[in-house]
Amino acid sequence: MDQKQTPNSQTHINSIIENPKSKISKFKNILQTNFAKLFKFSKIFNLQKFQNLKQSILARYNQIKQNKKIFFLILGVFGALILIIAVLIIFLMFSKGNKIKTNSVSLPPQNKIYKQPEPEILPIPKLETKMPQIDDKSLDNLIKKANILYNGGDKIEALNIFNNIATFSQSIASHNFGVIKLKEKSYQQAINSFDNAIKTGENISASAIDAMISAYYLNENNLYWHYLKLANDHISDLAHEPFYSYLYALIQYYDGYYFESLSPLLNPNSESFMHQNHRLASKIFLIFNDDYNALTSLQEIATPKDYQALGLLYARVGEYTKAKSYLYKYFNTHKDLQTLLALEIIDLKLGNFASAGSTLDSISSNKNDKHQDPIKLAMQTYPIKVVLNRSLFDVNLAQEEFWNRSFEIQEKIPYKIIFYYAPFRVFNAEEALKTIREGGIYSDIKNIEEAKNVLIRGGTISSINKNIAKALVELNKNNIRDALHYLLLSAKSNPDHAVLHYDLGLVYAQMGDFQNAYTHFLRAYHLNNYDIVSGLFAIMAANFVYQDTSRISHQISQDFENVPFKSIAQKKFLSSFIGYLNNNIDDGLDWIKQAKHKLPIYYALKAAYGIRSKNKNALLNAFSYLKSIYPKDIVSNILYELAHNYDTNLKQVALRLHNLFLSDKLDLSSVYYGPTFTRELYVYIGFITGSLEKQEKTLEEKLIAQTNNPNGILQTMALINIYQHKFEKAYTLYNTLIEDLKEDDAQTKFLAAVAAIGANHPENAVLLLQLSKMDAPSNYETHYVLGLLYQEAGNFKAASSHYNYISMANFKSEFFDFIIDTKKIKAAHHND
Repeated sequence: MDQKQTPNSQTHINSIIENPKSKISKFKNILQTNFAKLFKFSKIFNLQKFQNLKQSILARYNQIKQNKKIFFLILGVFGALILIIAVLIIFLMFSKGNKIKTNSVSLPPQNKIYKQPEPEILPIPKLETKMPQIDDKSLDNLIKKANILYNGGDKIEALNIFNNIATFSQSIASHNFGVIKLKEKSYQQAINSFDNAIKTGENISASAIDAMISAYYLNENNLYWHYLKLANDHISDLAHEPFYSYLYALIQYYDGYYFESLSPLLNPNSESFMHQNHRLASKIFLIFNDDYNALTSLQEIATPKDYQALGLLYARVGEYTKAKSYLYKYFNTHKDLQTLLALEIIDLKLGNFASAGSTLDSISSNKNDKHQDPIKLAMQTYPIKVVLNRSLFDVNLAQEEFWNRSFEIQEKIPYKIIFYYAPFRVFNAEEALKTIREGGIYSDIKNIEEAKNVLIRGGTISSINKNIAKALVELNKNNIRDALHYLLLSAKSNPDHAVLHYDLGLVYAQMGDFQNAYTHFLRAYHLNNYDIVSGLFAIMAANFVYQDTSRISHQISQDFENVPFKSIAQKKFLSSFIGYLNNNIDDGLDWIKQAKHKLPIYYALKAAYGIRSKNKNALLNAFSYLKSIYPKDIVSNILYELAHNYDTNLKQVALRLHNLFLSDKLDLSSVYYGPTFTRELYVYIGFITGSLEKQEKTLEEKLIAQTNNPNGILQTMALINIYQHKFEKAYTLYNTLIEDLKEDDAQTKFLAAVAAIGANHPENAVLLLQLSKMDAPSNYETHYVLGLLYQEAGNFKAASSHYNYISMANFKSEFFDFIIDTKKIKAAHHND
């Protein structure tokens, strides 16, 4: 089911039916076969033609009356035929009550057909075979009487009258007998009967259409086109009939002229066939992917049996609430698997994961049918295919409003900004600066703060401080992985050191490994309850990996009252920080002006508030200050430009941003070796400005020139290739990072799975996601896509388990979506 996507349905995107042209016969009503329409037409045609044929019938009848031997001979010959006609008329009279009316194929001959349901066989009542006498005056009255009897419920008597009248029309009898044989799938016998009807010269087009359908089922291509041409050649004979425009549309439809068939349907020559007109028009609109007009056409004549089709069409246009309403009404009556699966897929689109999981559990546990595996049947009905979310690559959407749309959910951009500008901690700033200068860093270090820890003293503190200083040297060189090495070295011998855990948490956060960041920040806070910042950072990291933070939030609110603050600015900062995480809309942060030391994180927090409140002045003030501290930093420069153009479409400033990348004013070392946020921002702005090819070339040159630590460069190149839809290349790069360079954190494995899905390697994606889940077990994105992949593979129990894991969350995937795999549907029906 491909659902078209509305702006609020991400798209968007995807609906219940992926390819209307190849799946028309899957609708039981709106897409019922065209022959079912002809079946209705035959019923109406018979009644209408009686009026036109009255004179010729009476003439023949009077001739027969003059010769009684001939009369009774003919009576005997037609006696057996009356029983056959009775079968037809019974079908006609009860056709409105049938659940499915499928007598022939609904697709043009160039398409494969789907397996048709077996027709419903109705009981045949006993009919009188004695023919009453009919005179000139009574024929009209008999027809009126039959109609009155039928409408009044006395159907048997009405049928007897119609049988006797129909005996005199060899054309109608042959045609109707052919219809019966076609319904029984006796296609050659059907053709023979239709040929007999054609030979009478009456209603050639109608019989030729049905003969054409029979030929199609026999795979007689030449015969198919013969009858189609015959129908087309004689259509003008019926130009004055009320069904002319409808029959003309059918001929155009079967001849493959879909657009031409719409004209007679939308401009019918009578009101008699509007029901059939609307149904066929709805089908043709679907061929042109015009879901709204298809829906409108069907609504004109919809009955309860059309609720499934209406539900599917509403799903296609993204109106999922209405879709579910119609589908539930239909399912309550019919209890069919197709409707149940449609509801499950809509639940996935709406984020009703518990309901989707429950439906899959119900299907997989249904073992009542010994003849048909319910999962196999479900996989043939609506198999899904996991795809990357289209909105992820929508450059127009990205350009419209970066701050609100972003390349992740809105709140994570401010979190990453805060982590990026957060200070690292040392014990003795003077001692640390000495070590830093010995490492070749002579500029002032503006982003460190001095920390005290009474739990460890003396030489131990000095040793830890030295390793922290070495880590800072590497961080200033943007060698974040080497910095991690020094911190882990100290943490291994000092596992209960709060400052070390804080610095480790911050390094992991900057590397995008939020599971480890959460672990270390939480450890730092538990080791030192006065360290409110570690607790707040733990909450931020937890939001990336969907951890429950209610307990730690409550603890922070209690510990805050007991903290011995060093300054008023520190208390104001923490108060504003807590307010931000508690969803305060705005805070002017006026206390920054009075702060003795204006730390970068103060302005990062101000920027976060500015993003939330859409305050351009606050954003400009924050990023102007940060740019002044870090004039060559790529993040500071990009964010300043974005803030400067906050209220404009980025398409208007794309050239300016592009030129920023081309200038030599920026230090790209942070892209090559530094925090993950730098690479994400660099690539995403490149995507917006159309600079990805230039960026990739620059990275390739850098990769050749550098001699060690290519991890960051390869990470950036892999991400660029994802945005360029070069998924196979991206997958290869991530595989190199994981297997050869041991860059095996949860996020790298997750992005490798993204590339694998883009490259159509679902089995590899499952393995990578399972490994990623081991490192970050609570990541909802991972559980969601694993659920989709298991459903795609037919493992409904495993899929349900993953859906249930995220059932209580208000979750919307940034990376993944799914479509209906129409190739699998066609393959399944071809095998049948």
